[in-house]
Amino acid sequence: MRAAQYSAPGEIDWVDAPVPETPPDGLLLRVLLATICGSDLHFLHDSPADRYPFAPGQSGHECVAVVEKSAVAALPPGTRVLALVPRFDAFAEYVSAGAHEVIPLPDGLPLESAVLAQQLGTVVYCCRKLANVMDKRVAVVGQGPAGLFFTMLLKAMGAREVYGLDIVDRRLELAVEIGATASYDVRKGDAVERIREATGGCMVDVVVEAVGKAETINLCPQLVRQHGEVALFGVPKKDVLPIAMEAFLRGNLRIVTSAYAQGEPGLASFRLALDIIAQERLNVLRLVSHRLPFSRLEEGMELAESKRDGAVKVLLDY
Repeated sequence: MRAAQYSAPGEIDWVDAPVPETPPDGLLLRVLLATICGSDLHFLHDSPADRYPFAPGQSGHECVAVVEKSAVAALPPGTRVLALVPRFDAFAEYVSAGAHEVIPLPDGLPLESAVLAQQLGTVVYCCRKLANVMDKRVAVVGQGPAGLFFTMLLKAMGAREVYGLDIVDRRLELAVEIGATASYDVRKGDAVERIREATGGCMVDVVVEAVGKAETINLCPQLVRQHGEVALFGVPKKDVLPIAMEAFLRGNLRIVTSAYAQGEPGLASFRLALDIIAQERLNVLRLVSHRLPFSRLEEGMELAESKRDGAVKVLLDY
């Protein structure tokens, strides 16, 4: 089978890899559609030197697939599934998985909508940890695909006001188009004052950080009121960051962290994300900016990294 392989930082080779064996109690899946995630860019560009070359197919993990071979009666060949691939190896034509790592797709749900349930599921997983946001003021730092999902979902959950912060013009525009009360360009250096003015000096009740950089994490206590809540969702590239811990402590803030939603028992947040999409409660396709064949993975990665041509979410057809 054809698979992508990260051979060195920023370099992708194409290799002919063996088709995975079907697990004795699992599934062989043929990937139909995948998307590029910010974490894929981290793996490609910023992994430790001894990590390269990656195993073929890594680090793809947002995908929908069809069952090719099955040792599970409830999931016969031909079943379309959202695949939470355990080895993050979906940048390949075939992957294997256990029955507990896939969710059958609702009948008639388009693949381009269904594949977005993976990232939306991680956002749902985080939002379920927050205090009730109904009638609250919320800021979302970072309006990449995950941040935009937060903006959409928090608004739908009843937040009174949702403010989006970013540095990319198109993403700031899109945030307002999908429901943000306003969006602010942090490059201008006045985002805190703009939030202060918009909230009458009260600041927001909740901040979601969806970037994972020291400067965006340290912005959070400046935006939130005393005894407010901060959700740390963005995954940093480094284990240790210069965090302004005193500002968090003096704010008496409640900190929520969220990662590895795939470990949630029963994949409950991904199932809910699929239901939200199938019921058209969020217009998730507004985030899709590009759709390319899998053979153009390198181009898709470059688009996602550079954000040129209005790139937000890039889909890959297999």
